[in-house]
Amino acid sequence: MKFKQAAAVLDKVPHISRHSARILYDFILAEKPRDCLELGFAHGASSGYIAAALDEIGTGTLTSVDLESSAEFETTIEHTLGRLDLASRVQIVREVNSYNWFLKKQIEAQTKDGICEPCYDFIFIDGAKNWTIDGLAFFLADKLLRPGGWMLFDDYGWRYADAIERGKTRSDGVTNRELSADQIAEANIAAVFNLLVAQHPCYGDLKVQDESWAWAYKIDNAQGRSQAQPIRRERKSLLRSRLQRWRAR
Repeated sequence: MKFKQAAAVLDKVPHISRHSARILYDFILAEKPRDCLELGFAHGASSGYIAAALDEIGTGTLTSVDLESSAEFETTIEHTLGRLDLASRVQIVREVNSYNWFLKKQIEAQTKDGICEPCYDFIFIDGAKNWTIDGLAFFLADKLLRPGGWMLFDDYGWRYADAIERGKTRSDGVTNRELSADQIAEANIAAVFNLLVAQHPCYGDLKVQDESWAWAYKIDNAQGRSQAQPIRRERKSLLRSRLQRWRAR
């Protein structure tokens, strides 16, 4: 499905901008991941763009995981994908309180003779925005990501403090009163990316876009890198994403 066709349906579905959606769509077209995993889907907007890109290249599937409470949204992922006629591209999974339990079950299913066989080429972590939940999610997801694959984190600069200023007392299943003052003040995903992902020897090509998205490439090398790598800061550039797609052709 062409981007414009998908955008005509998804433009008013939260929570991804058309600009970011185009970059995500172009990434899928350039990298052609066969097996994609999305942790946190809300109303299914980003799911729809990923599915549209997979449909455009003619191959690949997406597994989207979120909480059971997402079934009560006014606009559900099922409704969104139904409008696109792309439901066949997406497996929807709902867990009671955390996508980490889904990851646990996937690791079990992929474990043979004590070794977990990776099964995804692209993993998009776009859910809790919480150090405890997403710090663990990274290490679990890493076991399932094939070397040569990409991991993307949304909400790099998001803070509980900003949500509180908007009047929210609970965010993505986490109650603010359960958190310390310094955890509320700090961007939790930035901490996960800077302290866990960036320091992991098997990840490189680290970049943060617009203090919003954080990307990491899983090195196709069993020994990994031996030196720390800088984290590039860049804008979400449509020109850059289109050049990458063009080079991939």
